Amino acid sequence: MEIIGTTAYCTSSTTGVDTVKITVEQTLEKYSGWFWIWNNVDGASWTKTVNYNSISMSNSKSSLTSGTYRLKSVFTLTSSSGKTETITIYSDMVEVN
Repeated sequence: MEIIGTTAYCTSSTTGVDTVKITVEQTLEKYSGWFWIWNNVDGASWTKTVNYNSISMSNSKSSLTSGTYRLKSVFTLTSSSGKTETITIYSDMVEVN
């Protein structure tokens, strides 16, 4: 994730082996300032599904207020045998002044 000014540019991508379906849920989160609690940013959650072995999704959210942000990406991969695996990835934290 990159933040330029008050706009966050969010990209999530992955490739699976023996994968026939991938879903990615992308959520921009803001640090609450309290005990490492992160809150979802309104209007900054997206989902995409492909019936393929790779996926990429890019979105943006503007008019961010000051604080610390990160991108949460949850990938669910389905194999040709029907087994699923879920992986959660967090971006580095980025500050908006």
